[in-house]
Amino acid sequence: MNILSVWREMWRGKDLYRIFMNEECFPEIIGGKVLDVGSGKTLASYHRFLKREPGTLIECLDLGFEKTDGGSQPIDLEKDTLPYAAESVDVVLFFNVLEHLYNHRLVLSEIKRVLKPGGQLIGAVPFLVSYHPDPHDYWRYTKETLQKIFTEIGFTTVQIRPFGFGPASAAFSQLEMALPRVLKIILVPGVLCVDWVITKFRPKMGKEKFSLGLFFRVV
Repeated sequence: MNILSVWREMWRGKDLYRIFMNEECFPEIIGGKVLDVGSGKTLASYHRFLKREPGTLIECLDLGFEKTDGGSQPIDLEKDTLPYAAESVDVVLFFNVLEHLYNHRLVLSEIKRVLKPGGQLIGAVPFLVSYHPDPHDYWRYTKETLQKIFTEIGFTTVQIRPFGFGPASAAFSQLEMALPRVLKIILVPGVLCVDWVITKFRPKMGKEKFSLGLFFRVV
């Protein structure tokens, strides 16, 4: 990771979780009809890092999202079916939503239904991240749990990548919300340097053990 890019993203107001998560988006290519579930009304920061094929059409779906045609599409992801035909979407983006849903099986089944054969579900969930209700915060998923959940829904190829760096980054992530932006920018090189030293001599103390979150791509 380039420290200059970390500073730039921190100046934009991003925390370490978002910075590491967005970095995981670099290898991903999206195309065709893309549905961003639970995204909010505007494209989130991870869209700056995903590669798009020509002609990619992105539609955001969230509670009370105003559609481009002037209408509105309110939806409860724990109770409602997705307003899309079966096998009509090429890619579903699902970032930082699962932890807020108590009934996750319905929305994952709906995502599987609307994806075309071979379509991809791409997203992330937090792990060593503080409690953040929106409006609720129910779960922290391990790699093994996500593997079982996606397989039980019917996905056949499940790739899960932990992101973060090490124990110093995990600890800093718990403190940074209390720090002013300038101080965070000053401290973060030292934090990353400490993790580099730790993981150099104790590889098992890296992001597998102290992951800030888990990035997933399933088909």
